[in-house]
Formats: sequence, structure tokens, C-alpha cells
Amino acid sequence: MFVSVLSVYDALMNICAMTMVYQDYWALAQWIRHYSKQLGIENLYVVVHGPDKKINEIAAGANIWTIPRDNLERFDKRRNKMLNQFQSGLLQFYDWVIRTDADELICVDPNMHGTLYGLLNKQTDDTVFAVGLNLYEGLEDGEMVDDASVFDMRRSAIITGNYSKAWAVSVETPLMRHGVRVAEDGELKYSHAFPEGVFLVHLKFAHMPALVDANETRKSLARSDLPGMPGLGWRKAESHARRFFETASGMKLTAWDEAIEQARIEILTDMKFSEDDGVLRSPGIPYICRTELPDWFKDN
Repeated sequence: MFVSVLSVYDALMNICAMTMVYQDYWALAQWIRHYSKQLGIENLYVVVHGPDKKINEIAAGANIWTIPRDNLERFDKRRNKMLNQFQSGLLQFYDWVIRTDADELICVDPNMHGTLYGLLNKQTDDTVFAVGLNLYEGLEDGEMVDDASVFDMRRSAIITGNYSKAWAVSVETPLMRHGVRVAEDGELKYSHAFPEGVFLVHLKFAHMPALVDANETRKSLARSDLPGMPGLGWRKAESHARRFFETASGMKLTAWDEAIEQARIEILTDMKFSEDDGVLRSPGIPYICRTELPDWFKDN
């Protein structure tokens, strides 16, 4: 059972979280654990790509929407269009919609914001970004314990611009290409915030058995020769993962506060805006700093 951390004050604002998943059971269990505590499981929405009884069990109590998996052509484009429309629909009933992949957890520094609710409750901008962290399994780390929070078992992280994504909206504007549309017809329409003390933790490299399983799925999809499939990162998923661990092991360890300060300077001074479609996103810097998470992550 997951116990929500909502206070009476926080509960005045309606916030939900949504994700889409195909298998990826360990990551989804972490996602459900994390956001159930933050938001209440009744405010979680899981889009399941193809019927899956195991996902129904993991996400029991959440709102589950199963869609067909019989046609994978132009998968990314169709998925993103659907999720953005679903996101807009949820905004008819919620003040904020949080949208992340199943292996992405939004964490806030309790000393700055209290809770995730506390952070969004005081936001006056329309969309929110976070500094991205690739959490990973270090050589000294033991195996993940069943049902344990990843933050009790892992501390090593690479700060990355690639995952410094837009993750929440209070207006009907699409999330896309790790960013968010802030302009239409050449005119700025929506504001964005990049608050301190807010992090998107990417779990792809945090649990080796789950990574092996996910890579098999990625490779089979990328090599299917269907139009619109993900590219080289999925086609050569194993070499991509190996390069990550080799690069991480060769980076010097930087203290948390220093690493975050450096990362925010590099990211915020190089934000990317596309005049073609009005999308704002963080720079795709894969490796900014290697650091270790402070203990407060265990309370998220």
C-alpha cells in the first residue's frame, strides 16, 4: 500500500501524472510507487500499449487505458499525438498534468519546495522543466531488492541536458522532443519555469536486468523496418548502454551542489527554441557532471 504525502493545503490543487508503457515492469513499479506517494494513486493515468495482466496488477488502483499494439507504423508520431490529446483532456479536470516516461521520476528538494504539490501549487508559469539525471548502477552497488525504492539502492548519477525535459503543463500545449511548445504562429504564447531544486531522474541505467530486457524490446522495434521507428539509439541499444557506463566511469566525481550549479549554467544559457514549431527544449548535452544524490532523495 502506498501512503500519500498530501497535506490539506496541497489537496486544494488537482494534479495528476500520466505515462505510457509497454512491459518495462520494474520501471513502472517505481513510477507507481513514486507518484502514488506524491499524488495519490487515484490521480495516476497509465496508458498500456497492448493488453498486459502484469501491468494491470502493478498499476492496480490507478486509471488504466489499454490501446492496441497491432500496428507499429509511425509509432512515435502517433503515440505523441495521442498522449498530447489525452493530456489536454485531463486539463479539463486537473490544474496540472505531469507527463513522464515510465522510467522517469520527478523529485523536488524538500528544503526548497516541501513536496511536488508544494512546487506546482506556487507556480505562476504555464510549463515546467527540470534538470535531468541519469541514475545508474555502479560497480559497488548490490542487486536491487524487490519492492525497494530505487533511491534506497542507487546514488550514482550523470547530469544530462538530454533529460532536462519539460514535464508538467497547466495549459493545453503539447510536450514534444523533450520540450514544450511555447509559441504559435511566431508569437510567444506560454511561459515556462526552470525552478531550482527540481530534478527528472531517468532510471534506464539503474537496474541492469531491467536494462537488458528493455534493450531487447528496443532492438526488435528499431530493426522491424517499419516506417517511423526510433533510430540508432534503439537499433544499437547494447552499444549505447556500454558507451554510457564507460563514459560515466571515466568522469571525475563532482560534489552535488557544485555539479548542479555547473549544470544549470550550461543548460539555461543554451536553451534551444525552434521557430518552425515553437518548441523550447534543453540543449542535448549527454554528459555534464558525475555526482552522487544527496540523502533527501530517499524521502521523495
